[in-house]
Amino acid sequence: MKKAFLLLTGPIFASFLVLALSLGVHAQTGHAEGQPPMQQPGTATQISDAELEKVATAYLDIHEIRMELQESLAGETDPNSAQRMQEEAGAAMVLAVQNSGLNLETYNHVMQEVQVNTELREMLTAKLDKLQ
Repeated sequence: MKKAFLLLTGPIFASFLVLALSLGVHAQTGHAEGQPPMQQPGTATQISDAELEKVATAYLDIHEIRMELQESLAGETDPNSAQRMQEEAGAAMVLAVQNSGLNLETYNHVMQEVQVNTELREMLTAKLDKLQ
């Protein structure tokens, strides 16, 4: 459980990278019409066990991509190459979320809720422990 908790409370939180990437995607594509606005973090929300399981799967995949990126960037001196690696990793993170059966909005919403909801954080930590 410690390992999963450290992942969730570490200084670089993978979901925020995906959040930043999704904002770029939305800036290019725009929101779908008729889509309801997202709730603010910390508001009462129902997140199903199945959704939380998908978030845990995506989170672990994103964490692995981040770790690989950090290793690759450690020895990289060419800024263009580093930027390309970051863009490729970002695309892989988005794909990881989508492959888990979620869209970026749902993933980011759940991860924001995890930051402010201790019970939800504990539930996600338990799911991460099972998957590791």
